[in-house]
Amino acid sequence: MSHLDYLPVTDDSFATTAASTFTAKVVSAGTTELTGPCPRCGTVIRIPVVTGIYKSFRLLRRRHAPPAPDARLEPVICTCDDDHPGRPEGDVGCGAFWIFQLEPAAQ
Repeated sequence: MSHLDYLPVTDDSFATTAASTFTAKVVSAGTTELTGPCPRCGTVIRIPVVTGIYKSFRLLRRRHAPPAPDARLEPVICTCDDDHPGRPEGDVGCGAFWIFQLEPAAQ
């Protein structure tokens, strides 16, 4: 459990750290889950990343996956439930945010 104060902050090191500690797992067509420790508070978080939207009407669904696009840049924020003094009521996380580069194989 972290006792860092809530602070909306980013740093280049957050993205570098997340790139080496987070894993990306495709959990369903069009949805990837990023999992790893927040680079600021260290709490393991899970971030769903929706990379595609599919219509539910059967005839409109794609039969084949589209070609893999180039790497995407996804904004990520800490979503932990740990106590961070000063966090606004109803918010989550420690305030850290960064950009995660999602490679095509993980999309």
